[in-house]
Amino acid sequence: MTAKPWIRTAIDMAVARTRAIDACVTDFPHITEQKLWQTTPDGVWTGGFWAGLLWLSHAQGGDGALRDRAVAVTNRLLPRATDTTNHDLGFMFVPSAVAGWRATGDEAYRVAALTAAQSLAAQYNVAAGYIPGWGFFGGEDWSGNVLIDTLMNMPLLVWAVGQGADRGLIDVARGHTETTLRHLLRADGSVYHRFRFDPATGAPRGGDTYQGYGPETAWSRGQAWAITALALLGQRLAEPRYVAAAERVAAFFTAALPADGVPPWDFDAPGAAQPKDSSAGAIAAYGLQKLADATGNPAYLEAAERLLAALFETCANRGEAGGLLLHATADLPHGHGIDESVMYGDYYYFKALAELAGR
Repeated sequence: MTAKPWIRTAIDMAVARTRAIDACVTDFPHITEQKLWQTTPDGVWTGGFWAGLLWLSHAQGGDGALRDRAVAVTNRLLPRATDTTNHDLGFMFVPSAVAGWRATGDEAYRVAALTAAQSLAAQYNVAAGYIPGWGFFGGEDWSGNVLIDTLMNMPLLVWAVGQGADRGLIDVARGHTETTLRHLLRADGSVYHRFRFDPATGAPRGGDTYQGYGPETAWSRGQAWAITALALLGQRLAEPRYVAAAERVAAFFTAALPADGVPPWDFDAPGAAQPKDSSAGAIAAYGLQKLADATGNPAYLEAAERLLAALFETCANRGEAGGLLLHATADLPHGHGIDESVMYGDYYYFKALAELAGR
């Protein structure tokens, strides 16, 4: 595939914006409020995406200073590999340590990512068949909750087994995925954001949400996580059922997109004035490319390119403060990052652009 001129322009803009973010932060950028980055000292669950943006920018821009920054940011994350109640260790270590290892060959990065995989697998509730979301969060015990987001962390376990880790990690990845498909995937191809279980027995208690409009609605970023995770897992585990599930969610997602091609925050929320979530579009664009790889169907590549083109035209930051993408919604129900930039949206936008340019 010959990259279209707008794709190279979008990548150059992404590199420039990454430099601009780096110039104004000393800690990990998380989300923006009024276009200003809110940062955290430890990277919460999004620090890996900031490291990932720096690695991507180095690869696309060939700049030694960007490489040095990617190394420094990744090094700051390495102590998090032993987190014991963190279902997002894949988000944290695949874009940072795994990418850093591939770029530099530094064995410390590979070892840290392997440690993170073991820490993630150790959180598996064997009796219930899942890794719980968030541990104790917001004054609530989340040990009985599964989040659709967690599925995106299972590829770290698959990678680790390929690097010589115990094959029991594959059992964890499959067990969590099977529970997710059994309970979070709806008949129409949409997914719950959150599902509640009895943590002692694994008995299902029902679907719910945390960041969507309601328990039974289709929070758009959750749909995008599902497409991407299932496509990746389906291909890497040679599991046709996971690929077929990814296709079902992709069909729901693409059919629900509005005319401008940018997802709303929740596909089922009432009112035409609800905010957009450009991050959902970016994640889905990357997932659709992975689905094209898993199926060989070029229609998914075409859908991914349409999504990215829509984001470039209507959401790409052309000089304002903030991130690579504007018009993301982090968490509307709790009032965080509404019509702003979010680090995960920026990362998957750049990742999807780079993938598209390389085809």
